[in-house]
Amino acid sequence: MDFENITVNLFVPCCMDLYLPEGTRNVISLLEKMGDRCYYNTELTCCGRQFMMRGEREITTDLAYRMMMSFDNGRPIVVPSTACVAYVKKYFEEILSASAVRTALYHITHEIYELCDYIVNVKNRESLGNTFSHKVFFFSSCSARNIYQTTEEAEKLLRNTKGLELITDPDMKVCCTANSDLAMRNGELSEYMLKRIVDRIEETGAEYITSTDVHCLQYIDAYIQSQSQVNLDVIPIFEILNSTE
Repeated sequence: MDFENITVNLFVPCCMDLYLPEGTRNVISLLEKMGDRCYYNTELTCCGRQFMMRGEREITTDLAYRMMMSFDNGRPIVVPSTACVAYVKKYFEEILSASAVRTALYHITHEIYELCDYIVNVKNRESLGNTFSHKVFFFSSCSARNIYQTTEEAEKLLRNTKGLELITDPDMKVCCTANSDLAMRNGELSEYMLKRIVDRIEETGAEYITSTDVHCLQYIDAYIQSQSQVNLDVIPIFEILNSTE
């Protein structure tokens, strides 16, 4: 790879690689429209977050080290899912404290960005000229609010999308259970929490639910698909930002 011509690294997490394999093309297309050229390692798909939650320390460390060294090239790292970025920022220094190359560790924990954060705060773009003529509810995930602590980057981009009617609910802080092991330990409680989220969103008249967290969208979509009476669709935010309909 000729890194002299690369402007940004792209990391596609495993939840997206499995759930939305075609989504990578949308993200690359979006970045290229802003003048970026991506380095995308197709063999690197897991940051180790799920293994850490299960207590698999050895594989967690191996995956973290591999990810860190894959991006030791001084370019920003963009990730189209908040939970993975939040995990890297919060836990990589602890996980890799005994084995890390300090410059590489600093780079991956300080130069990694969720996609919307990168667009607004690094590329200084709040409007992309995209069009999506639908009512869209923006779901702010626990990882985005509490760990990554994004502000309104995603909402700014959605508000500046032609034809889009943005619906938000700042008081809705219910966890969808995607980024924990609650769904595996207590399926009934997980389904109840998903129902609360979907019912409340449906009441707003939204046609679509979007988020900066692909894993959350995956869980919400699985619940919607099991409920024939729910008339909502799930769409990743990068598909909206790359839309020209």
